[in-house]
Amino acid sequence: MKKIIIFILLFLTINVFSLELNFNHLEFLRDTFKIGEKEYIGYWIYADKYGNRYIHKPAPGEGVTCVDDVARVAILYTDLYKLEKKDFYYTRAKEALEFVLAMQDYDGDFYNFVFEDGSINKLGVTSKKSASWWAARAFWAISNAINIFPDEELNILLIKSASKVKKILLSNLNSENLLNNSTDVTSLLLLGLSKYFIYSNDPNDLEYIIKLSDSILNYQVKDGPYYGTYNEGNKNQFLWHTWGSRQGEALIEAYKITNDKKYLDSVIKYVNFYDLLLSIGPVYEIKNFIIKYPYLSYGLETIISTLSNLYLVTNNENYAIKAFLFGSFYSGNNHLNFPMLGYNGEGFDGMHSVYVNQNAGAESTISALIALTRLKSLPKEYEKFYYSKTIGGNQAILMEAEKMDTGIYYFELDNSGNIQIKTNEKIALKTMIEFSGEYYIHLIGNIPESEIKIYSGKEKIVSNRNFIPIKLEKGKLTISITPQNNRTLYLDQILLIPQKYTYIIKLDNEFIELTNDTINKINYKYNTNSNDYSNLSLKTYNIDNYSILDLDNVFNNDGITSFSNRREGNFDNPDGVFGAKYPSEEIIKELSNNFIKYNDIPFKIKIDGNDNLVCAGQRLEINNTKGQKLFILGSSEHGNYQEKILIEYIDGEIQEELLSFSDWCQSPIYGENIVIDTIYRYNGLGIKENLNPKIYLNTFDLKNKELKNIFLPKKPTMHIFAITIK
Repeated sequence: MKKIIIFILLFLTINVFSLELNFNHLEFLRDTFKIGEKEYIGYWIYADKYGNRYIHKPAPGEGVTCVDDVARVAILYTDLYKLEKKDFYYTRAKEALEFVLAMQDYDGDFYNFVFEDGSINKLGVTSKKSASWWAARAFWAISNAINIFPDEELNILLIKSASKVKKILLSNLNSENLLNNSTDVTSLLLLGLSKYFIYSNDPNDLEYIIKLSDSILNYQVKDGPYYGTYNEGNKNQFLWHTWGSRQGEALIEAYKITNDKKYLDSVIKYVNFYDLLLSIGPVYEIKNFIIKYPYLSYGLETIISTLSNLYLVTNNENYAIKAFLFGSFYSGNNHLNFPMLGYNGEGFDGMHSVYVNQNAGAESTISALIALTRLKSLPKEYEKFYYSKTIGGNQAILMEAEKMDTGIYYFELDNSGNIQIKTNEKIALKTMIEFSGEYYIHLIGNIPESEIKIYSGKEKIVSNRNFIPIKLEKGKLTISITPQNNRTLYLDQILLIPQKYTYIIKLDNEFIELTNDTINKINYKYNTNSNDYSNLSLKTYNIDNYSILDLDNVFNNDGITSFSNRREGNFDNPDGVFGAKYPSEEIIKELSNNFIKYNDIPFKIKIDGNDNLVCAGQRLEINNTKGQKLFILGSSEHGNYQEKILIEYIDGEIQEELLSFSDWCQSPIYGENIVIDTIYRYNGLGIKENLNPKIYLNTFDLKNKELKNIFLPKKPTMHIFAITIK
């Protein structure tokens, strides 16, 4: 396989009214691939980050490139060419379309993946012909390009291909006119057919556009916490994914063709549901419970595309602003204050509760570029919201039931799916809330017939439903549930939904309050003090020429567990109760009286209870200690991380260093020394896994004068096990 290297990149960026589309990483993913004996241009499925560089990766067992991703590239560059007739867009769109066409079989259906040797993956469940996602996306990409480019030969091939795949897709509709029995795949077909109809103007195509649109409308949720969403499961089981949910975008296209306002009204109901996602994040999935993470670029793009297109047909500025607010996730307006775009245009693969997966494959990178392209279509005056920060308002809150205060009540923790409370007795959950207002409380789980009592301030509500309106008051919130007839209750999550959403948004020097009805500048007191370190005063004691920092009382994580308690502990799963952990019996072999020596440097290792410090911006106060060397033992989880630490001396001098910990289950990539190297770990269920978790050493030179503080980074994926000073 020959890598294509292009030196005339022209910096491969364009200004989208100062929003920058950066194609450099997408060009890095671009390569020559064989399909049979012929070469085509495709894009690597994955790119894993190692230190500061990326490496191409295939999808194990699936292939190295695929129709699903290359069709996205074709859509991206075709849409850009519609906006600006640039040769670069034409060339990239054409080569992507040629790849897609090469993957079409004689009957019109598509295979998805290509193996590295050029053979097509014809048997894999994510690749075989099945009139599924990749065929529908190919149809959209091909139809979107008909009569767009100045290449008549290509245009003839596109029309022929689109006609064939249209027939195979429409022939696979079920009795409800759904493709793959789902509204999400059907929405891709509807997008493709809407573009094809612009060419064909065929009454039969129009008839199918109406049938497909009506089939999606039949699955719109009519009440409850997810009002307005389109169920992607069956009518007896609700399912919704942020990724792939293009029902709104597709119905807007149907509205533009049919001028039937019921489709537009349906989308307006749908995007009201986006307020929930703007509050708790563009969640991954909602089914039996809400799976918040990972936030995907693919999911963000579907939301931004829907809102952008809705603005273009309504001119309602609320939709443009919210499109940019969702877009601001890319610029860092999120709970981690971390951009989801890299400096070279990398679309990161996902955001989790405490870290961003900075691998950057084709799907994530292309989706980010498509999202920014959609924002390009909106008026410049709303661009400022891309760089805004959401700092307050009346928003939704999702709480995990097992993390709430359950007092003395008896229950079990069921971990057959998400961790949830299991009981057939009364249970009461308490928490403190910092807001007041009109809300709904939604109890998520398998809730049998129960007596439910909710207490907030002077308010008391008694109900037998799991979706309850209430006026909440700042202070203690208590939710009491008593299952009837000794039936078993499974309580997973508590979702608080405001009856009216508001958002407080900080722009450069002003504050905006946004509701669904109003957009107003307001006066707002906002604490901009970033020095919010928690202060931890440490004792030290001496061994030979070394000062040991006693961290026992400040450790906040249990990451080392014995065989007898192997289901307990949680080193790497901040969202759950249980996670993977180090095996204490292996570490104990290296200890003597709770100490391990490495090159004669002593480190105190704690085994029982909390045994490491999750880095969350703590200030470690040190008294009467000076030295020449600082030694820190630690490791990272969910990737390799480097962050600054600050060392403050008693005279006020500040020394800045880079703390570097590789992933605990990989080899060191920053040149750290391995101090502890175990041969297995326990996973969240207590099962032994043949990985070899490590603990690494960072060494820093000191100025041999008295220390005052060490400021740790705000990087919860980095853990510290011991600190010694010489």
